[in-house]
Amino acid sequence: MNPFTIYNEGKNEAPVIISLPHSGTWIPEEMRKSLRNEAVLANTDWFLPELYSFLAASGYTVIENQVNRYAADPNRESRMSGEDYQATAVYQRNTFGKQLYNETLSPQTIDERLNKYYWPYHQALQELIEEKRKYFSKIYLFDLHSFAEYPNVDQQKPADFVIGNQADQTASADLREALTELLEAQGYSVSNNHPFRGGFITHHYGQQAAIEALQLEIRYIQYIEKRSFGEEELSKYDPELFLSTQKQLKKIFAELLAKLACERK
Repeated sequence: MNPFTIYNEGKNEAPVIISLPHSGTWIPEEMRKSLRNEAVLANTDWFLPELYSFLAASGYTVIENQVNRYAADPNRESRMSGEDYQATAVYQRNTFGKQLYNETLSPQTIDERLNKYYWPYHQALQELIEEKRKYFSKIYLFDLHSFAEYPNVDQQKPADFVIGNQADQTASADLREALTELLEAQGYSVSNNHPFRGGFITHHYGQQAAIEALQLEIRYIQYIEKRSFGEEELSKYDPELFLSTQKQLKKIFAELLAKLACERK
């Protein structure tokens, strides 16, 4: 199985790359066998490939992870370690702090996961960037995610969308503000860099020359179902809500990407 899918590779009509690192649901057999019976692989970016399918259909370059983030998470640093899922690329616990495995994963298993599912994603993403550099003086990387709620320690009411660019360090304030205005024009509330400032992908690639990298998170209730979400895996969404949001997102991205598509060398 190919761990990721690339749409419109070699098609360089716009200086834009879309990354979907947390939308995969496939897990390797060795992982499936070692999971606890009660393990829940929660907080996947459920249904985002379907929600944003108009981007690939419109000709934009899209890289979509097929592998579940719990196998190896490309939005974390590879050599970080710890029990907290936010501090490691290969989780030992789920996002609710529950143990995933009957036995602690060995260093060999972790290295195998990184080599099979983590590094190939980053290698492919870097190659897409290098190809774009041949045609454009600046490249825009949008890392797309979703979330259920803010972290438990955060008492603020969650916004509909959270834009993260490391406090304008990985992408310009102009880009962040332009996207904020487009979202708000469609009636959505937006939080900038709180509580999600952007993960490893945004930080790493946003440090490269002539790249603006920005993370966009959409709340589950805006496209899946209007309800609260807990420690669960999802298999369905509200079609009416989903299509309504998709229609609005298509308009938002059409306006945003049209502005960026003009910046050819």
